[in-house]
Amino acid sequence: MKFLPRIFALIFLALTLTNCSRELSSEKIASRLEPSLVKISSRNKPEHITGFFVSGKTDVCTVVTTANFVKKDGETILRTNDEKVWDISSVKIFPSNIDLALVTFQPEGKKCNYPVLKIGNYENMKIGSSIYISGLPMESEELLPKFVSGTVSSLAQLADGYGVYYKVLNIDGMSGSPVVDVRGEVVAVHGMSDLEIIQSLESEKASLYDAQKATFQQIVERIETYDRLNTFHWGIPINLFQEYRGKAVPHYVPLVSEAGLDYTKLRDLLVAGNWEEADKETSTLILKLTGQVWERSVEREDLNNLSCKDLSTIDKLWLKYSNGQFGFSVQQKIYDSVSGGWYVWKAYQLGGATKEYYKRYKSAFIEKVGWRKAGKWNLVWESVNPNTPYLGHIPFRAVMGASEQMLPAERIKLFFSRVDACRL
Repeated sequence: MKFLPRIFALIFLALTLTNCSRELSSEKIASRLEPSLVKISSRNKPEHITGFFVSGKTDVCTVVTTANFVKKDGETILRTNDEKVWDISSVKIFPSNIDLALVTFQPEGKKCNYPVLKIGNYENMKIGSSIYISGLPMESEELLPKFVSGTVSSLAQLADGYGVYYKVLNIDGMSGSPVVDVRGEVVAVHGMSDLEIIQSLESEKASLYDAQKATFQQIVERIETYDRLNTFHWGIPINLFQEYRGKAVPHYVPLVSEAGLDYTKLRDLLVAGNWEEADKETSTLILKLTGQVWERSVEREDLNNLSCKDLSTIDKLWLKYSNGQFGFSVQQKIYDSVSGGWYVWKAYQLGGATKEYYKRYKSAFIEKVGWRKAGKWNLVWESVNPNTPYLGHIPFRAVMGASEQMLPAERIKLFFSRVDACRL
């Protein structure tokens, strides 16, 4: 027993040395960050921001950055560390007023080979913790990163997701840069300076709650007194990126079509909030994708062969202009959650689910999205809007169909089976 304290001491020492060894030199961190940085700019304006690669689907390259810049009108392009310029495929904006965006582009091959940064644990951040930021400043046209170090000054919740601020050198053009800890792991996304925070939140000041108002007032006082060089900057904790990533909705939707269809009319109807006509247009487009002339002629194989690219374009348009409330992908998730989808259908066919159970599952989705209420159809277009209590209420006609080849329940099942296979 007398050896136990010595053993525990050795174990503690080993763990301590292991943790210390994970800390990297600033030179090592800088070299790791550089190839993962990207410059996001407009073709028509000199301004730009920084972004960095994160993990995502293997056949696309995924970048995280701040949302303010990519929300603006104008064609946006992306430039990587190897001096290549890429057209952006999609931009997704985070919900809940979090100033983050996901930007994707198609690589030249079947796989994105740019190095992604490792996401760290923001919870380990303390006041006084050392941080590093690497980004692409305005002062240089070339892709020459600026690498700066700083110290966490405070952890305070503010609007738009901002929750950590630190004192660093003035770094215009580096919004969207990774903020990393001593291990080189991302703990925040660099965003705004004190002055930019004030300008951004001035109109929202009245809606801030008490703690946020107090923080806002501290920023104002700091600017008015001693922060003349504007050296205090704010970052968005990386845990918000992880928490809300799956809820980001499209902001920029390229109107791509594998079948050569024109989605301009659908987009314009959705922009105008003309939900009923947009629903009709969606049904017309889906019919064209099946290759049939009449809806009643649509067969099972037609649904099984719907173009994934075209389904994705339609879905992204609905998601964007309904603020994530409507679309095939929204409906498909609801369908699986209340019905079990294909598995319940197959179990019923094989005798593993009772007729009564199948009936309940068959009607559960229709009731959940508000198509039927108290046994009656409930499609009142005047009341349909992005604030409807029924998530996934539309599109309706494209999903329900009117085929003579199959029952509505089978049509719905087959349609969402295709949506699921396309991974919308």
